[in-house]
Amino acid sequence: MTTSYRATRVGTILAVEDVDASARFYAEVLGFAVEARYDDPPYATLVLGGTRLSLAEQGHPAEDRPGVDLVAPGDPASTAALLVIEVDDADAAFGALEAAGVRTLAPAYHPPWGGCRFFCVDPDGYVIEIEEPA
Repeated sequence: MTTSYRATRVGTILAVEDVDASARFYAEVLGFAVEARYDDPPYATLVLGGTRLSLAEQGHPAEDRPGVDLVAPGDPASTAALLVIEVDDADAAFGALEAAGVRTLAPAYHPPWGGCRFFCVDPDGYVIEIEEPA
């Protein structure tokens, strides 16, 4: 099936406990650019590599999203999705994020097929894969 519309950008919305704290993490630690901020309800849109990441304060219902509650995961041991960020040098990114105090799940991994990856956790418990493609 072919769509009758043209997509211009892909993104995701993460429910977060504190939009300001999460926006600081994504901007200052991971290098996203803040594109927009809103106060009521708290919401931020950030961009990295042409992809949009929005942060919505959890617990705010929306008329056009009936019956759907956005809730931060809290526990990274159980997750439905991962955010993936491709980088040029995963080992350097690992060192920089550890030095910044970001929680990582294990040392950087160099799989037999090449490349490098590691997983870190944001302030709300979302797991982020930092990957240097093979």
